[in-house]
Amino acid sequence: MPKQSERLDFVRYLQRQKKNEFEATIDAWIEILLAPQLPTVGSILARNSPFMAMMMEWLMSAEDNLHEILHNVLNSRYLSSRPRMASREEFALGSLLGMKHEDFKQVVRTTHKGFFLIYNLIKDNPIFKNESQCPQLDICQQLALTLERLGCNGNGASAGRLARSYKVSRGSIITSTRRTIEAIYQLGCNYLVWPNEQRRAVISNFMSQEGFPGCVGFVDGTTIPLFQRPGLDGEVFYDRKSRYSLNVQLVCDHQKRITAILSGWPGSCADGGMYRRMGIYKRPSAFFSPGQYVLADSAYPVGLHCIPCYKGATAETYENRQFNYYIAHSRVRIEHCVGILKGRWASLKNLRLACNKRRHMIHINRWIYACCVLHNILLDVGDQWDGLGPDEIDDVDFLGDALEHGIRAIEKRHEVQGYCLAYNGLG
Repeated sequence: MPKQSERLDFVRYLQRQKKNEFEATIDAWIEILLAPQLPTVGSILARNSPFMAMMMEWLMSAEDNLHEILHNVLNSRYLSSRPRMASREEFALGSLLGMKHEDFKQVVRTTHKGFFLIYNLIKDNPIFKNESQCPQLDICQQLALTLERLGCNGNGASAGRLARSYKVSRGSIITSTRRTIEAIYQLGCNYLVWPNEQRRAVISNFMSQEGFPGCVGFVDGTTIPLFQRPGLDGEVFYDRKSRYSLNVQLVCDHQKRITAILSGWPGSCADGGMYRRMGIYKRPSAFFSPGQYVLADSAYPVGLHCIPCYKGATAETYENRQFNYYIAHSRVRIEHCVGILKGRWASLKNLRLACNKRRHMIHINRWIYACCVLHNILLDVGDQWDGLGPDEIDDVDFLGDALEHGIRAIEKRHEVQGYCLAYNGLG
């Protein structure tokens, strides 16, 4: 049962006194007429309590004093003094920007150059325009606390900890994070896009040096653990690693630049099934030129535009083992890409966001998408993230039947395999 506030109790007490005032006055007049001596107002209202009688005398000593007290209480939010909160001006943004390179990168997960690049990209976004009497935080401060929150794992990303660090309220941390993520999300149309025909040709030419002409990317899935069970259909988010998570599909190019993403599906979904929900599978003609494809692990279905590793008994032959080796050697880029993404934006290792309503899932997807956009932005300026290995390899055994993709898909893999082995002197 919620505890009633001291202020509410006092207001109700004054209201009861006001309500009883008229009845008490009538009773008092009757007693005055019958009493041998003129009683006081306090003795009439509190016959059995000398202390309360004295308090009533004091409250009623001046005309309309009770009205004045009630008015003051109703116009005051708190009865007692409140501790002073640190003002926004007390946060020295200069001290953050003046940090050493290593310390600054540890806090906001990028260099000074990368920080101001992101700042210049979002500073003119209308979401930061505010004409109300309560101004927003400085855009640099909003960006700094958002980047720090995206880059913290577990409790480190809590709004309470950042509120103490940046000397603002928890509400300001939450609204500033949402505002900045929305601004970064809107940059995705320029920084997280599928390569055009010219760019795909460049990637294909580069990959031909590794024996995979026509390869324009690498696809893989990763899971984003959630700190608690989602409120709606939570059981479907329980993955094979005994945790609640989301399955995120990523495609990157030879430079580890993310070119496609699909998120929002439960962690129990297999990578092969997730791939079938991506646009590159549903509408391949819009993403691939003839003869182009992506490389994948054995969890993915073989197709004209997806060349996975062999699995099961077919992977035991010498040629297939060698082919799997060369695929793994090339597609390790997507493993490194995921490792860099989660290493820099460590909140993706344990996402501490509520997932109970549709709007919560929208916010989670934008959080993940914003991290991918930032990954590409910083990649463009050569901002490397070192010291972290690749993400764990998800070797989900997808039970799809390759025959459903047609004999042409099998022939396509044989064609790619033959060229790859011949290129490496094994044909």
